[in-house]
Amino acid sequence: MRRAAMALVLLVLAGCGQPERPYSPGAEPSADGSGTARAAAPTESPQEGTGEEETLKGKGKETVAMGGGKFRVEIDWPAKRDPLAEVGAAYMVAMRKALVAGSDRPLQDIDIELTAAQAAYEWVKYFLDRKQTVRGVARLYDLRVSRTGKGAVIDMCVDETGMRFVSARTGKAISPRPDWLDTPYLQSLAMHRGDDDVWRIRDVRADLKGCPA
Repeated sequence: MRRAAMALVLLVLAGCGQPERPYSPGAEPSADGSGTARAAAPTESPQEGTGEEETLKGKGKETVAMGGGKFRVEIDWPAKRDPLAEVGAAYMVAMRKALVAGSDRPLQDIDIELTAAQAAYEWVKYFLDRKQTVRGVARLYDLRVSRTGKGAVIDMCVDETGMRFVSARTGKAISPRPDWLDTPYLQSLAMHRGDDDVWRIRDVRADLKGCPA
């Protein structure tokens, strides 16, 4: 799992017998997909868990603990919080919650367009198929939103240096450790507001050198 592979686009499976896809910190679909996908069909996993979570809020900070406290996402909110920043944070939490729960059901709660949704399901499926989950802590900080008409971009720094992948069966750490966990990276979500006035995620990309360590 080398750094070059982490930056590759996570393509959607078009049929059976295709080679295994590399994965990245965030799915990177093209921005020309059509449709929306709260309706993307979830799949069952033999390691499905409860997915219960607990949210603790403080001044400018929020902690979402899940998996009986074995994993948590810490969010450092800006002083002036844009509602779209909450959408970005919710996306990141849902992706990690799916790994902890052993099920892609948490992804159903995200407002997301079809192509981006398919890539998100593929990212989660990669780990669930290998019976892998996460432990430790992830931190989201420096959340920023820029808007242009019906479009917007959410940028946030993601620090997962305190996160590790482990076997869902044994709890033992997976080796080798993905190198995108070694340093904070920039996660960018392109948003689009539909004719129904709902903002949905259209594109998700990661820049492994976008945030200072």
